[in-house]
Amino acid sequence: MDAGRLVSDNTPLAYLDWSIIAVFLLLSIGIGLVFRKQASKGGVESFFLAGRDLRWWLLGTSIVATTFASDTPLAITGWVAQYGIAGNWFWWGGVIGTVAMTVFFARKWRRSGVVTDAEIAELRYGGRAAASLRAVKALISCGFVNFVILGWVFAGMAKISEPFMDWEALLGNGLYSVIAAVYPSFLIFDTLDNTITIWLLVSVTLAYSALGGLKAVIVTDLIQFVLAMSMSVAVAWFAVHEIGGLSAMWTELAVLYPDNGDAAASTGYLSYSEVASFIPAFDGSGASALGIPFSAFVLTLGVLWWTNGNVDGSGYIAQRLYTAADGAEAEKGALWYAVANFVLRSWPWIIAGVAALVLYPRAEVNQLADELTQCSSQPAYCSVEQALCLENRYACEIDAYALLVADDSTGPDREHVRTFREDRERGYPALIRDILPPGLLGLALVSLMAAFMSTISTHINWGASYVTNDLYFRFVDPRASDVTLTRVSRIATVAITLLSVYISTHIDNIGAMWELWAGMMAGLGLPHLMRWLWWRANAWTEISGMLVGFLLALINFTVGRLGGFPEGQMSIFPSAIASHPIHVICWISLAAGIAALAATYLTAPVERAQLRRFVKKVSPMGFWRAVDSEYAPPQRLADSVAYWLLGTLAVYLLLFGTGYVLRTDRLFGAAMLAVGGIMLFMTIKGMQRTPDGHEAASEIDVDNA
Repeated sequence: MDAGRLVSDNTPLAYLDWSIIAVFLLLSIGIGLVFRKQASKGGVESFFLAGRDLRWWLLGTSIVATTFASDTPLAITGWVAQYGIAGNWFWWGGVIGTVAMTVFFARKWRRSGVVTDAEIAELRYGGRAAASLRAVKALISCGFVNFVILGWVFAGMAKISEPFMDWEALLGNGLYSVIAAVYPSFLIFDTLDNTITIWLLVSVTLAYSALGGLKAVIVTDLIQFVLAMSMSVAVAWFAVHEIGGLSAMWTELAVLYPDNGDAAASTGYLSYSEVASFIPAFDGSGASALGIPFSAFVLTLGVLWWTNGNVDGSGYIAQRLYTAADGAEAEKGALWYAVANFVLRSWPWIIAGVAALVLYPRAEVNQLADELTQCSSQPAYCSVEQALCLENRYACEIDAYALLVADDSTGPDREHVRTFREDRERGYPALIRDILPPGLLGLALVSLMAAFMSTISTHINWGASYVTNDLYFRFVDPRASDVTLTRVSRIATVAITLLSVYISTHIDNIGAMWELWAGMMAGLGLPHLMRWLWWRANAWTEISGMLVGFLLALINFTVGRLGGFPEGQMSIFPSAIASHPIHVICWISLAAGIAALAATYLTAPVERAQLRRFVKKVSPMGFWRAVDSEYAPPQRLADSVAYWLLGTLAVYLLLFGTGYVLRTDRLFGAAMLAVGGIMLFMTIKGMQRTPDGHEAASEIDVDNA
């Protein structure tokens, strides 16, 4: 036994690793204690908005940390194996919408002076319909949206912790058995070991979120992002070093997955060229076709980004923008998020995913799966190493076993059948376990815990902001003191956390829930754009789009769950027009958009006085001359469109320039990086000419006072 091990060889973690984990968890709670008084003094402004004085680098990093969930590197590792590097277009398409949100709306959110995006409804529209819209949006956001996202995040953390956390060895058989006997089975995340790990992390996250409010969340986000980003680079570097360098990795990849015709069709695995390509193929040849038809890919880039309800930054991104010192800081923070999210985060995970294909060849992993499937039903065929793996996965000495998952079922004679299959997402935690030395192993595990906690902390704080600001303060006790509001905020934080854990354990199909959420959000994209750009939009614009989108998505989800789709259809829409979930979401968007436009023209416009207050407060761009014939926005719409296109192209050039350098095509990659850097500089300088930075902050302060 290695003297560095804490308990036994059942855990790959050494004393140093456990010490690092303990220090990180204690540090997180300590940050909550440091900001406890600040969070308690200013009511919702302090607890949910961190005092509205943050600089761009801090608020932008906080957004990146939130989107850096623990499941993300696992998902990308799986995409690289299934679709190649081009599989990342599932999220690379988000560059368009992210830069659009930055250029068109970041300053506007900061100028609005609201606490939540639901509150903007009453600032923009006024009246009873706006109040109802605010309440409904608050309920949906703090409940349904949170639970779907957190369900996915919890599932990812369970996969990460499984190879490391043997709580029976850590706690002792006696205490572990007691916990197993009393813990309710309906609150299990796959296994009791995973469940204990998640509860530990959730408890620490809840502690600093409830104590220190958003300021504690943002400060821990900064630490967590630096740690997570550093360790993702370290995992990629050690994985490549294990193979012999970047050139050796690509050479070995070509040997293991040769370009011998249609590799995906003959072996089920992508060839070297299919893995290494940055551009998806649409020839219908299995995995190399990115899993979506060409029409769906075009719709992703051309339609989905602006029909989604988050197109303007609504949600937790807007919450971060409210915290900025002024509009200029909000805009720079959003742009930093775009660069850090897509350029910096992408490649360490992608390179690690490619390295995992080399270090754990797919043919060997699948052969082991077949052998263990036979071994589990016929022990005589088991080798000594295989039998040990089946008995105790933590003591298993076969590296590829970490990439396998077991499916249990009942055979025709009612006998228990266990089938093993490959799960490439598990390649990422396997790399951490196998290639990192003590100390770095603990840091890497802590980095993924940090990614998990940063996402959880944001969502529970964000959800609690709706309960406190949009429900309790608006409808229950409008005269509540700051002390009362802080108390309600903390109670809401605890309640949302407990409900999230409970509901997440009952979500058995994340894909179906994502489609339901995406369909519902598809009804809000056009109405959200209209409220910022066109004076004629009213509360019924958003209500109609939201209801139609939600109902169509709910009907589609319910019929699908009941198996009621007609033969040959995958949704309530005919197969001729909807052969992929992206098609379904776009049709829902179209129906909701028509409903929103119809409702706009069939109902009365917002009162002119209300519109003038909104225009004075926010300074929107677009079509507002009917409200004030002399009104001119700080930046022309045409200029904003130019900066949006320039910024989008800059981020893509930086993204792919980095990729070409890492693919050892250094000259071409360096040229792309140089051009992308120049274009990004031009975008920043151009947007800085908008004259509503510190002036916006002053006006908001005066209005609020």
